[in-house]
Amino acid sequence: MLAEVLQDRAALYVAGAMTALERENFELILEFHQPLQSHVAELQEAATAVMMILVPAVATLPANLKQRILGAVDILPATTEPEAVVVTNAAGLIEWINPAFTALCGYTLVELKGRKPGQLLQGPATDQAAVARIRAAVQGKCACEETLVNYHKDGSLYRVKLALTPLLDDERQPMWFIAKEQKLPMVA
Repeated sequence: MLAEVLQDRAALYVAGAMTALERENFELILEFHQPLQSHVAELQEAATAVMMILVPAVATLPANLKQRILGAVDILPATTEPEAVVVTNAAGLIEWINPAFTALCGYTLVELKGRKPGQLLQGPATDQAAVARIRAAVQGKCACEETLVNYHKDGSLYRVKLALTPLLDDERQPMWFIAKEQKLPMVA
């Protein structure tokens, strides 16, 4: 059975009642949480059925609709390198990573699942004060941003800007933590 808080969040998601950041974070959870995916699909089907009943059929579409849509697409910004994303459970153990995270650090989900990110990614060059601030944010259930030097699977160093966001339930207890990382140039 899907937790009530997730059912509520799914309803907000389908209704379009989430902020852009809430929606983005919820979509990351959807990528790996199969029961939540199924629930959202059922809600979307129900919403579509209701809309089909309530909205009168459009006899003809505006003549310039296709050109307006294509024009809107042309003004969208060019896509940039995807952010590396890692999702941990409330205990800080990795549950999911995206392909950009594997490309960044060299580890696969199989190698990382059930482990804390710092166990493999941090080392002597990692700023321990930054790690302590991240730990304090996790314990305080707060978002934070830090710049870290991490270690690739092959032992090479890389620098990232890390943005950590907790996903909290209605009692303000963490369900997941989402870390988005952007690779930065190494500084001498």
